[in-house]
Amino acid sequence: MKKLLLILLSIVLLLSLTACGKYPDQDLTGAKWDKSWEMLGTVLGVEELGNGFKLSQNTSILTGDDTYYATWTTGEPKKWVNEDGDEVDLYPAQIYLMLYGCRDKEAAKDAFNDFKAREEEKYTVKDTVTETHSGQEYTILIYDCGSKTNPYNRGVSAFGIYENYVVNAELTCTEDYKGNESEILADFLDVCHLAKHTD
Repeated sequence: MKKLLLILLSIVLLLSLTACGKYPDQDLTGAKWDKSWEMLGTVLGVEELGNGFKLSQNTSILTGDDTYYATWTTGEPKKWVNEDGDEVDLYPAQIYLMLYGCRDKEAAKDAFNDFKAREEEKYTVKDTVTETHSGQEYTILIYDCGSKTNPYNRGVSAFGIYENYVVNAELTCTEDYKGNESEILADFLDVCHLAKHTD
């Protein structure tokens, strides 16, 4: 029994390593895929960002389902006690990126609408625009988000549908953050690459 279990674990590990080693050939614009990009799943790669932002975490390997997320932060953190009473690091600005897998494109459209509606309900949206970055179209929400339970003052979010995935990028910042959140998120989306699948 132990031998069978070890064989099964070895197969799972081998399959995981094989999957991790697969890279697309090119992105949606036709640019060659760079293996140095930070990967979320096997279809989304992110270049080094700049603008003072550094990768904080990529928890893709922990999610289990076909959902992947990562965060980037900038500046020196301050301590903040959240609504659960936990002390956490609060950065002047943070970018959150999620790749959310659905069973098909129709389900992705439903999830897209649900995520967008939640954001519109949660924040005071000042403007909504449509932009294309690295070959992918996004709906962009620009909003105020300050409240007693939210230490961030303002933010901007992007939502896009790619095949059976929803792509969601969100930048939130404190009141004293001097950067232009819309410009920085646009720069971020420019370095997010989605795989181009060829038949």
